[in-house]
Amino acid sequence: MFLRKKMIVALALLLTVASSCFCDIRLAPETVALLDELMDLKIELFSYKSPADSLNRLESWEQKIQGKYDSLGEVDQMVLTNMIDCEKYSYKSQMAGTKKELNALLSAQAKKCKKFYDEHKNEKMDAWIPLSCGSAIAVYMALEPLKTAFSYGYPTRDMFQKAVDIDPNFSHALRNLAQWYYYCPGFLGGSKKKAKELFKKAYNTSSCPDDKFENSILLSQLAFDDDDIASRDKYMAEARSYSAKNSYLDFIDRINASGESVFKYHGHKADE
Repeated sequence: MFLRKKMIVALALLLTVASSCFCDIRLAPETVALLDELMDLKIELFSYKSPADSLNRLESWEQKIQGKYDSLGEVDQMVLTNMIDCEKYSYKSQMAGTKKELNALLSAQAKKCKKFYDEHKNEKMDAWIPLSCGSAIAVYMALEPLKTAFSYGYPTRDMFQKAVDIDPNFSHALRNLAQWYYYCPGFLGGSKKKAKELFKKAYNTSSCPDDKFENSILLSQLAFDDDDIASRDKYMAEARSYSAKNSYLDFIDRINASGESVFKYHGHKADE
């Protein structure tokens, strides 16, 4: 009887450990609300003519939500930090002399994200978790030499794919996965054909204004590369319907007028 009780206790402990290893990692409703706020803010950030102005507006919002951020758990803070850092990269990378600062900002976060994902990738989780981790690593990769891309490239793809597997209609994740396939060389697994399919699915599943805005822009640039100017103009007009006076859209118009899509423009920037 004594041995039987010991076996029952041991089995119960084993099941407890097993269940803790495969828990469902969910974000708090407060975190999701803050992510929605940040995504809504993105269209406004795009509209400023100066990256410094966009950054100041972002940092003002970050200060406003500091109390809510401090009340969140560690995973929730990581996810929100990931997405805020991606926005900071978007604007700091356009400013002179910020590469060292960006490296300090993103290198530790990228390592933290990869470590977390490697430890939890087999667990159920909110789709925002792998998406945000992949996004933070992707912008870090843009700062580093090619060897960094080999270290982080496939894990980043897997994170975006995990987010899509969790939520097949998660437009933001579809868009990021599409960009991975678009920019990755074919011999390393990239595919323009697959990228286009994912871009179109991201557009078709758009529900939030920020998703519709960004997906319209990306489809306009795919159309531009295909010399389909009528479709390019249609999607750009749709983007302007969400933000009529938008300096980023003016910038894209100038890039297109010079004969390049925004994809090719950013490809050149990555080589600098």
